[in-house]
Amino acid sequence: MKVLFLGGVAADTFRGIEAQLPASLEVDVFDDPIDRARLPAAAAAADILVSNHWRGDYPPAPMVRLVQSVATGVDLFDLAALPSGIIVCNAFGHETAIPEYVIMAMLALHHQLFEISAEFRERGSWRTSWVESGPPHGEVRGTTLGIVGYGRVGREVARRAAPFGCHILAANRTPRPAEDSVERLYPLADLDRMLPQCDTVALCTALGPETTGLIDARRLALMKPEAFLINIARGQIVDEDALYAALHDHKIGGAAIDVWWQYPTAAEPNRRGSRYPFHELPNVIVTPHNSGWTSGMIRRRWDEVAENLNRFMRGEPLINIVPTTGERPSA
Repeated sequence: MKVLFLGGVAADTFRGIEAQLPASLEVDVFDDPIDRARLPAAAAAADILVSNHWRGDYPPAPMVRLVQSVATGVDLFDLAALPSGIIVCNAFGHETAIPEYVIMAMLALHHQLFEISAEFRERGSWRTSWVESGPPHGEVRGTTLGIVGYGRVGREVARRAAPFGCHILAANRTPRPAEDSVERLYPLADLDRMLPQCDTVALCTALGPETTGLIDARRLALMKPEAFLINIARGQIVDEDALYAALHDHKIGGAAIDVWWQYPTAAEPNRRGSRYPFHELPNVIVTPHNSGWTSGMIRRRWDEVAENLNRFMRGEPLINIVPTTGERPSA
């Protein structure tokens, strides 16, 4: 049986799990940039594809029976270009790192950590201190956190926010039981009822037809003028133009953005994540899609990929199977 590890992240995954794979498994590894001269033969012989992407202009891979994503999202796979009836699996392991990022960002935004620290560091200003009877900053106790997407990440965000004394609401595409820390779980169709109540909104939902453009100008206008938005899901869930305008014009209090509308290319390795200068706004925390990229997450994700490859080789049930039609699971 043959497996093709395709792309830089997949190549790193192979190096991390090589010792866990059965000796009988034949392996081809293609780091970035992809070697198009060798790829046709490797794709033609592969039974398993391990990657985070597959494009329609890649060579045919008629033997592939398992697509194992090295990430949670599978939106970069053109599944129509692969054999029908294949099994698609993803990998998680980020249920610790990303919720920690959300809590960190929520605390930093409410406490105005970066603005106050920068002002004191750069100008020695005591303007926001009790020493000068300055304006007080916020705290998260007693505030309302709204979680959009009550899946693996959303549930862990709720569990971590509860000890801080937050009121927690959530909205999800499909009905599911909520833990005691969640005061109310709304259908996604009722998101408009949840947003006006929230002091912080954390986007934790998967990208799909019903979540693309979910947070648009109208919904941003429903939020409190002092509310914060945290996006660790996908950039396309938020209307780029509307969010920049809302932040620039102080229609909402601020944001933490970890996922973007555009990404680096070989020609632009330092390409900004947006057409707009979000990085220049003082009320915005910007990070380069690395909220989940911790050493612990990488090891957990590698172990999940290795477990699935071994299960497939032994003919055992697989973990993390992704539905290829209909409803996609929340992150």
